[in-house]
Amino acid sequence: MSLAQKTELQARARASVPIGVLWGLTAALAWTGYNVGSRLGRMDGLAPMDMSMLRFGVAALLLMPLVLSRRRTYGLGWGKLLSLTLLAGPLFGLLINTAFGLAPLSHAVVLTAGATMMSANALAWWLDGKRPPTLRALGMMVLIAGLLLIASAQHTQASQPGTHVWLGDLCFLGAGSLWGTFTYLLGRWKVDPVAGIGQVSILSVFAFLPFFLARHHDSAVSLDVWLVQAFFQGLLGGCLAPVAIAKAVARIGSGEAALFPALVPSGALLLAIPLLNEWPSFFEILGIGICTLGLLTTFDFTRFLRKRRVSG
Repeated sequence: MSLAQKTELQARARASVPIGVLWGLTAALAWTGYNVGSRLGRMDGLAPMDMSMLRFGVAALLLMPLVLSRRRTYGLGWGKLLSLTLLAGPLFGLLINTAFGLAPLSHAVVLTAGATMMSANALAWWLDGKRPPTLRALGMMVLIAGLLLIASAQHTQASQPGTHVWLGDLCFLGAGSLWGTFTYLLGRWKVDPVAGIGQVSILSVFAFLPFFLARHHDSAVSLDVWLVQAFFQGLLGGCLAPVAIAKAVARIGSGEAALFPALVPSGALLLAIPLLNEWPSFFEILGIGICTLGLLTTFDFTRFLRKRRVSG
């Protein structure tokens, strides 16, 4: 490769970083609304299966025209497509929507974001040999300390009969780990954002629809609730956030893109106060603050914004 070609590639890489950051911020904003909206949906009486069906069904309807307009498959064969669907499809939707009915919102935004960040970076280290920078490793240690504090905190919801906060926390951790693996594979396989997310959503609908029809029962939930959740689940959680994070992965890499959930906890908790009238306890605030500090430390802005090395 000539010097001129290397210079051109380096210039393109530097130019793509700000765009990737904007896509990452868009994903974080969409996840903020999605997390609060999911908690609101459970409080309004929707079941996890109902919300999961809205997530994939609305996203499939929105993205299907774009998927059909693309004649190429971008190298995403059935094996890769099924793997991505297993990670970010019905299992992910059921885990996270079940957790919203068991654990408070403060646990959701921290545990899911933390598990996403750690799993994506651990896979990059293990499979690609990309060892996390010093600040990122330090941030992970701080994050673990905050997670332990949150796990030990007792929320008022835990005193309600039949509620198991610890089970909800495990679901959040499982969902975050699935999403972190999904994020890593998007970058490793160089998945086209729109085509890839659209195909995963469509396949998830076909896989999930029989179970939904068999288990769904008419409820007293109003049409307004369904429409509101179609926005939160389908547009934000099922369409905008996945496509945005996939575009961020394509621009800046899976390890860096997996850090943007660090911006979700503060925004979601602020949004939950007027929408849900839900206030975290003192120890949860302290744990959230420690987790947020750890997540922000992992960004390592000097390294993140430095000129990215481009290989031939």
